[in-house]
Amino acid sequence: MRSKQQFIKSIGLVILGSSILAFGSYNFNYQNSVTEGGVLGLILLIKNIFDISPSITSLIIDLSLFILGSRFFGKKFLMYSILSTMTFSTSYRMWENIGFVVPSLTNNMLIASILAGIGVGIGVGLVVRGGGASGGDDVIALLVSRFTKLKVNHVYLITDGIVLVLSLVYLDFKQIFFSIIAVTISGKIISILHIEHDEDDSNEENDEYVEENIVL
Repeated sequence: MRSKQQFIKSIGLVILGSSILAFGSYNFNYQNSVTEGGVLGLILLIKNIFDISPSITSLIIDLSLFILGSRFFGKKFLMYSILSTMTFSTSYRMWENIGFVVPSLTNNMLIASILAGIGVGIGVGLVVRGGGASGGDDVIALLVSRFTKLKVNHVYLITDGIVLVLSLVYLDFKQIFFSIIAVTISGKIISILHIEHDEDDSNEENDEYVEENIVL
């Protein structure tokens, strides 16, 4: 019973998180030229240079890294991650067809970067808490934090920094500055939700252990 409830909860978190991520990425990041780091930033870079929709590039890049992640985190991780990518791709395509529903904040880039960071942070954080990954950079961050002493948000900062430097191809230094604010906020939120996810897993394992001993 507990396992079924956890499965439903995980599915809900993954779908909700991916939908929030798609909304924020289109209405806050893309509209205001606030890029992100990692794979999401790379996808936005490809969008701006080659005009290839993130709904396509996210599938190709993310699925490749998800397969790698499944070798370490199991089949459930792969399933949740694929669900996340499919939800993000579908939701992002929907917003492309609908158009922007939030006013442009290019005249107030500080607010734009804060909202972009919050949107990505909550979206990715919920997916990670659900047991999956919203993008390939999540796989990289989770793997590195697992096998090194680096925290998840520190890994994000490193990968984000690399992509932000590459993003100078289509963004100026001012836009990069505000993007740094966004990735710092999103990384912190993701780290908080990731820690809570680990605590939830620990509590569930303890509960299962107690239940097994009661039955015995």
